[in-house]
Amino acid sequence: MPSLVRCTALVVAVSSMAFASSARAQLKVELGATIGEYAPLGNFQPAQVYSTSLPRSPSDLSGAAFGGELRVWFAPRVGVALTGSTASSTVGGAITPEGQSPYIPVRVSTGSAQLLYLVTGDNSRARVWVGTGLSLVQHGGKAYEPYGSPVSLGSALGIGSAIRIRGGLSAEVGVSSLIYELNVRGSNSTIPPVSETGTQVDLQLRTGLSYALH
Repeated sequence: MPSLVRCTALVVAVSSMAFASSARAQLKVELGATIGEYAPLGNFQPAQVYSTSLPRSPSDLSGAAFGGELRVWFAPRVGVALTGSTASSTVGGAITPEGQSPYIPVRVSTGSAQLLYLVTGDNSRARVWVGTGLSLVQHGGKAYEPYGSPVSLGSALGIGSAIRIRGGLSAEVGVSSLIYELNVRGSNSTIPPVSETGTQVDLQLRTGLSYALH
């Protein structure tokens, strides 16, 4: 929690300074819808007990991701972005002494708040920006319901580009990396309990359309 407070304070402080330096500048707001690929690259720590209803590897959670983004530019090169997405997949299907385990749905939902810096000029046809900030990742669906559908706080790094099509309409591409600690632990129904832990690095590749509101 202290790290969250410090990061939030930093974002607010930088945003306030940028806004004060361009008080006369008009805010630029962009709304976007995205589709892409959710691709976890991390690993789980070895566990003493495994469950056939959980993924054996983070890559088992890969899948198409659908989401949206809100960007607010309050200075020529500085802005903030709020993003959200969700990706669905299934786990299970392992062969056990009792037969094949059932397939169980999983949903991974992510959100981030990032401070953005525009690398190119605002008048460029293809604008490019980089961002950094905080992320939230929830592992849900029936697979994670017994474990409370845990939410993990982490960091976010990203790069994106918007290519103007016509007027305020732009095509977008981008990639983000979410870095966090996953800590899933079951009840004492098994001794030791089922666990799924480890540092996670989740990539999000996205394309989409955005529209600038002036």
